[in-house]
Amino acid sequence: MDSKRSHDTETASALPKRVAIITGASSGLGEEFAIQIDSMQAADELWLVARNESALQAVAAKLTTPARPVAADLTVRDDIARIGKLLDDASVKVTFLVNAAGFGKFGDWQTISDEAVDSMIDLNCRGLVDMTHTCLPFMEDGARIIQVASAAAFVPLPHMNVYAASKAFVLRYTRALRWELHGTGITVTALCPTWVKTGFEKVARASKGGHDVHHLFGAQTPAHVVRAALAANKAHLAVSCASLQSAALRLIGKVIPNCITMAGWNIIRRL
Repeated sequence: MDSKRSHDTETASALPKRVAIITGASSGLGEEFAIQIDSMQAADELWLVARNESALQAVAAKLTTPARPVAADLTVRDDIARIGKLLDDASVKVTFLVNAAGFGKFGDWQTISDEAVDSMIDLNCRGLVDMTHTCLPFMEDGARIIQVASAAAFVPLPHMNVYAASKAFVLRYTRALRWELHGTGITVTALCPTWVKTGFEKVARASKGGHDVHHLFGAQTPAHVVRAALAANKAHLAVSCASLQSAALRLIGKVIPNCITMAGWNIIRRL
C-alpha cells in the first residue's frame, strides 16, 4: 500500500501544473474572477496579472490556492513575451484564461486625449489578443477562456465611441476564435455585461468629457457578473450577457437600425 501511494504521488508530481491566468486581477472583475476560480479549485496555481504588484499581492493574500503575482503592462510587447517565457519555463498547462484587463473613457473625439484613445485600443484589443495567443499553446481539452467584452459591443455609443468599438472587436474576435477552436475541447465565452460596480466609472470620468454619461443605471455587483460568466462558459455558451438589460441590448443591436439605437442612447446618457 505504501508503495502504491508513493507511486501515485510521484505520478501526480510528474503531471504539468494546472494554472489559471487572470489579467486585470488587481481589482474589479479580475479580482472577483480570481476569488471565484479559487473557490472552484480549478487550478493548482493562479497567476494574477496587472501592473500594480502590491495590489496583486493583496489579492493573492485572500486566496487559498497558491497565487503568483505577475506585474506586467499588457500594452508592452516585451511584458507579454516575458509571460510566455514564464509559462515555457514552468512547464504548465493553462486550464483557465480570463482576460479582464481593460478600461474606458467617457467623452467625444474632442475631449478624450489621443493618449487615452491609443491606450484603450492597445489594452482592450491588442493586449487581449496577445495574451490569448501566448496562452493557447499551453491549453488543451477542457481548458476555458473568458474574454471580458461589454454590452457596449452590441451597439455604437457616441461619447464612448472608442471604448464601445474596442469591445465590439473583443466580441467579434472571441466568436471567431471559438469557431477556430471547435473540436479542441477549449471553451471560449465573451462576457458582455452592462455597468458593473467596479473602479470603471472613476477612470471613465477622468477626462474633459467625463460627465457626458450622467448615471450608470442598473449597475451590477462583480460577484453576480462573474458567477454568470463562469456558468455560461461551463454551459459552452458563446456570449454571457449576465443580465436581462444586456440581453435586451443584444437583441436591440440585432433588429433595430444603429441610427435609432444611437439616438436612444443619446437621450439615456443625459438622464
